Amino acid sequence: MGFSSRGTPFYGMGSSLVIDIGSVLHAGRPVSLDERLEVPPFSTFTFPQPAHVRLDVRRVDRGLDISGTIETVVGGPCDRCLDDVVVPMMVEVEEHFDPPSGTSDPFGENNVLNGTALDVGDLVRQLVTSALPYVLTCGETCPGLCQRCGRKMNAEGGCTCPSTVKTEGDHGEPKMEDSPVQDA
Repeated sequence: MGFSSRGTPFYGMGSSLVIDIGSVLHAGRPVSLDERLEVPPFSTFTFPQPAHVRLDVRRVDRGLDISGTIETVVGGPCDRCLDDVVVPMMVEVEEHFDPPSGTSDPFGENNVLNGTALDVGDLVRQLVTSALPYVLTCGETCPGLCQRCGRKMNAEGGCTCPSTVKTEGDHGEPKMEDSPVQDA
């Protein structure tokens, strides 16, 4: 068990960090976190460095407000050329938790809060994975793979196929005006 700079107990468990927010809920004493946490891989996305988590936790009425930022880097294959890509990612955190009415555990149905224990690691994992881009690309101008030879169409990719100029939305289908008209 450790203590943050404000005396709030926390428990580090590998990629997880659980803090006791009893002083926040009962005495209204806010807690600030500045920690580095591992984020587990998700689908084809990896997180090669620990996330830098800066959060402020404070009581609002009977609920809990958590605000701050999570900075990390996300890695995976480029969706166009399949090269490995690593890009920075920042998640703004604005979370509010209200206790359900009529239960003895103020946050009994919540998966990141259990009584006065806040699982910061699970909160970070959920927020980061929900903010992931649909696809990663090495750049907006990445030409991708050649549809003929399968090689990368960038300068070092090795594609030597003759280039064809395609317009947006053109997927190689013949256009009606390009089709021969047959007379009956």
